Amino acid sequence: MSAGDRGAARPDGGADHKLGSGAARALRRGLGLTALALVWAGAASGADCDRQGIAATLQGPGPAVLCIAGAKGPVRLSVEIADTEAERERGLMGRRDLPPGTGMIFIYPTPRRVAFWMHDTPLPLDMLFIEAGGRIETLHENARPFDDTPIWSAGPVRYVLEIAGGQSAALGLRPGQRVLPLD
Repeated sequence: MSAGDRGAARPDGGADHKLGSGAARALRRGLGLTALALVWAGAASGADCDRQGIAATLQGPGPAVLCIAGAKGPVRLSVEIADTEAERERGLMGRRDLPPGTGMIFIYPTPRRVAFWMHDTPLPLDMLFIEAGGRIETLHENARPFDDTPIWSAGPVRYVLEIAGGQSAALGLRPGQRVLPLD
């Protein structure tokens, strides 16, 4: 959860949050043509990381699929979107389970230095701070559950990806890797 967002949390908590019109508008406006690479799918396993034929899928519901260019091929992650102040405030608070291959992407309207914390978050998380150009800037592994200590990005970022603690190492993720369609 973003320590910088102090709005009221969504009443439904976001566990079933799908990319809504606000997120789609933000992606289209903020990412320009790279938003065409956003993949929608009911399950990440059927998702494709290429950019062909993706524009039509922007209209459908479902989690977004991010692909990270790894040394052994693309790493696919099915992610929920947190693109409003309330959604970023709530984040993954209260979640007791975050299966491998899933996560939450926090989208900011403009690049900025951000701080995250683990307030009311009972599971360890890896946080990937991603610059506006779609490259992983910094990575914080295994943030401690329930810890209110701020975890800062090293510089301005536009996105933060949270995945289950230990998944970054297991997937071979590291700073400098590209995240599609954020590149």
